[in-house]
Amino acid sequence: MEFSINSEEYSRLIDLLNRVAGTVEPTYRYFQIYHRRGLKFFVSDGCAKLEFSSPIEVDPFTGVYTVPIDYARALKPGKRDTTVTFSTTGSQIKISTGSETLTLDRTRTEELPLMERKFEFSFRYSLKEFRDGLDFVSAASMEGDSIEIFSKEEKTYMAAAAGRLVLVASIDSLPKYGFAFSIPYVTARHLVKAFEELKVEEIDTGVGISELGFKVGPLLFSVCTDETTFSPPISLIRNSGGHRVERRELLIALGKITRLSRRGFSVLMISKNSTLSFYLKAANLRYESIASSFSGGSFVVQIDPHRLHSVVSRMKAPALNLSIQEKNLLVGSPESGRYLLIPLVQP
Repeated sequence: MEFSINSEEYSRLIDLLNRVAGTVEPTYRYFQIYHRRGLKFFVSDGCAKLEFSSPIEVDPFTGVYTVPIDYARALKPGKRDTTVTFSTTGSQIKISTGSETLTLDRTRTEELPLMERKFEFSFRYSLKEFRDGLDFVSAASMEGDSIEIFSKEEKTYMAAAAGRLVLVASIDSLPKYGFAFSIPYVTARHLVKAFEELKVEEIDTGVGISELGFKVGPLLFSVCTDETTFSPPISLIRNSGGHRVERRELLIALGKITRLSRRGFSVLMISKNSTLSFYLKAANLRYESIASSFSGGSFVVQIDPHRLHSVVSRMKAPALNLSIQEKNLLVGSPESGRYLLIPLVQP
């Protein structure tokens, strides 16, 4: 087997494979090459699996060749007019750039990677809208958390419970049938980063026997799913009104207070006397800042400012609506379909 690709395509391919594999689990930092009705590249993070059907024509060959991603990244050419050549002999694979050659021994196996390939693709979204929603709801989560994707009342929702916070993103759509999936937070972040690499406008989503499928151009993603872990309070965001606050003012105040507090440390966000303020108390430090004027009612919430900054920066609206909903502060951006629920500090 032998084939060549130009340096620009090689760099994009390796960057994509690198984003899917991630860095959380080093044992998954490799990709595989094989022939299955054409040349295929495969990578996984242990849950998400990606199979890329390459348009490069090669003679059929048997076996699967494995290449560590970090080795392949080391060979990324600096010149745009360079050609990268892959060739194999027995159990050996070579990657050559003309001035460099990487030879890997004993990399050939017989078993093709296992992944689900048959999905009933029933709903289509804008890739940007889908990616941005997934990026938003996972902004405050941590390893071990889950991201929910489900349909309800002719809309698709994404949601996550991150500590005491609940994040919800809505996408206007008309799925052919109801569905509900839960995917690991780490895999959600890998998908967001991988989708950022793609120049495709739409993503097709489908259901397999046990996994969730995403078809993006020539790429097929198969993602493990679990039962949903919580029921997001969708009813609280349906009629979200409230009083508006400039998002830029919030971000400026949060940017300053994050420089005074470490991650995981909470501060108070307080509404009183027609102002919205942040208050930090730690050891011998006292800090208070007025973020903006606010004509809504009085409330107090406790929040990690680093998490709140990550969430608010992704709400993508000039102004946000703040309202009280069943002992929660609802921070909403109806224009972009982004919502955050923070429990009130009870007196």
